[in-house]
Amino acid sequence: MTPTASESMKNARALRVFLILAMIALIAGIACILLGRGGNHAGEAVEAVLSNAPGSVTLTENQVLGLGIETAKAAAASALPLPGLAAETQAPLDASTQVVIPYAGVVTRVLVDDGATVARGQPMARIQSRDLLAAQMELANANSEARAAAQQASRDSQLLSEGIIPASRYEQTRLRASLAHDGLRQAQGTMANLRIIGDGQPGEYELLATMSGRVLRRGVAPGQALAAMDSAFVIADSGQIDIIFNVPVRTDDALTIGLPVLLPDGSRAEVAAVGADTDAASQSLRVRAHLAENSRFVAGQQFNVTLMLPVPAGAVTVPDNALLPQGERSVLYVQEGCDYRAVAVERLGGSDALAVVRGKGLQAGADVVTRGTVALKSLVPAE
Repeated sequence: MTPTASESMKNARALRVFLILAMIALIAGIACILLGRGGNHAGEAVEAVLSNAPGSVTLTENQVLGLGIETAKAAAASALPLPGLAAETQAPLDASTQVVIPYAGVVTRVLVDDGATVARGQPMARIQSRDLLAAQMELANANSEARAAAQQASRDSQLLSEGIIPASRYEQTRLRASLAHDGLRQAQGTMANLRIIGDGQPGEYELLATMSGRVLRRGVAPGQALAAMDSAFVIADSGQIDIIFNVPVRTDDALTIGLPVLLPDGSRAEVAAVGADTDAASQSLRVRAHLAENSRFVAGQQFNVTLMLPVPAGAVTVPDNALLPQGERSVLYVQEGCDYRAVAVERLGGSDALAVVRGKGLQAGADVVTRGTVALKSLVPAE
């Protein structure tokens, strides 16, 4: 009777396994002779019997020892590490500020330097300005006008109650008083971050810190001429830092606010913002993470970080050495009693030691082979 295609495939597989095992037996026998000792396990190790299930092999305990097979437990994956992301620290976005020049002038003295710790309202530099003299005059005029307008409004209110003037006149007077008061507040506001030096030169003022923190950058020097709104200092909360890095655009669906970011010193930051557009050159998205308790990093420092992405359903963590390349995918071997089954898996990510994978029928708690995988691949190639 002519054998069927299925029987031919089984015969071919059995013949191939027989030849491989025969070769292993020959090598083991020669090794035992050369080493002058008997092979307690080698003879049995090459007598593997194919299981009825396709893609698996059944081995005895001695055969497992002879082939040097070791296993480890697959664990449920809690996160998908994305390591090796180049990052740079920056001043915290919500806890930093620039101290700007309110009036153009020349720096006469610098009172704090880079790295200094300052308190809110502390003098940072002295500047002499002609514009300040004009502003002081405007403030004095605004103050006089506001006071006079307020007095006139008070008189007109009394006259209105006595029926001497019409209500329309009082409304006009009250409007002028309101406008004069707004002008006074504006003139006072321009001097909020400075202090006039009483015993200094005419038009000289002190530039004050707008928040408490550490001076990240000083942009002024004695004798330097500055225009209005030029940046003089950058102050930031020294206990916080932002980390900026780019991630592949393919991770867009998994990026959410609050994802953990692992830093080189073992501390963790949290994703605070994700860019809405893609960098055309690198096909990546810009991500900003925030470290609330900074102990060692300074702005401008560069290093690599690991972003912990959400794990897909069915993913498990296995030792990286359990994987063997298989085309575009990988293969690992699972122990089920005395049987060893090949499982094709997709490597989703991981680190040098651990890999996050997903494969049909692969679950947390499975015993995956970490040593002896090459021998098993010779016996049971993945289909």
